[in-house]
Amino acid sequence: MALGLFNRYFFQTAFGFILLIYCQSASQAYDAASPIIEENLLELKRDLFYFKGKPYTGSVVKFHSNKKKAENYSLKNGKLHGLWQEWNSAGQIVNQAKYWNGRLHGVFIQFRSDGSREFEVAYADGKEHGSFKRWYEEDKIWVEENYFSGKLDGVSKTFFRNGKLQLQTVYQAGKKNGVEICWYDNGQQRWEIVYEEGKMKSKLRWKRDGTPLGQKLPLIF
Repeated sequence: MALGLFNRYFFQTAFGFILLIYCQSASQAYDAASPIIEENLLELKRDLFYFKGKPYTGSVVKFHSNKKKAENYSLKNGKLHGLWQEWNSAGQIVNQAKYWNGRLHGVFIQFRSDGSREFEVAYADGKEHGSFKRWYEEDKIWVEENYFSGKLDGVSKTFFRNGKLQLQTVYQAGKKNGVEICWYDNGQQRWEIVYEEGKMKSKLRWKRDGTPLGQKLPLIF
C-alpha cells in the first residue's frame, strides 16, 4: 500500500512538473510577443475580457491611484493566460500565479509585506494539484501538504516554529486514511488516531508528561 501511494505520488509529481514546464515555456513566449493596454480599456462580460467589442488577446496592466503598478497579466481570447502578478500601493508584490486558458495552472504564491512567501500551492487545470507549503514569518516551514485533483492526498505535516513536527496526517482522496499523530512542543506524543476512509477507528491521548488520558476525542485547533 505504501509503495502504491509512493508510485502514484511520484507519477503525479513528475507528470505535473513536465506539464508545468511546457505551459510555462509556452506562456513566456506568448507574453513576450503580446501588446500591452491598461485594464480600464477592457470590458468584462460573461467571464471574458473584451476590447473594442472583441475578446482581447495581449498583456494588461493596472495602476494604483499613486500610479504604481497594481496588476500585470496576459489574456488570450478574453481569458487569463500566462503570468499574473499583483502589487500593493507601496510597490511590493502580493500575489503571483500562472493561468492557462482561464484557469489556474502552475504555482500560486502569496507574499507577505516583507517580500517573504506566506504560502504557495501548485495548480493544474484550475484545481490544486501537487505541493502546498505555508511558512512562518521567519521563513520557517509551517505546513506541508500534497493535493491530487483538488483533494488532499498523501502525508500532511504541520510544524512548530522551532522546526519540530506538530501534526502528521495521511489523506487519500480528501479523506483521512491511516494514523494521525500529534505532538506537544516538548516532543511528547499528544494523541494518536487511526482513520479509515475518513472515519475514526481508534484513539489514544497523553498529557505533556506522557501520562495517558481518557478516550474522549480531543478538540483541536
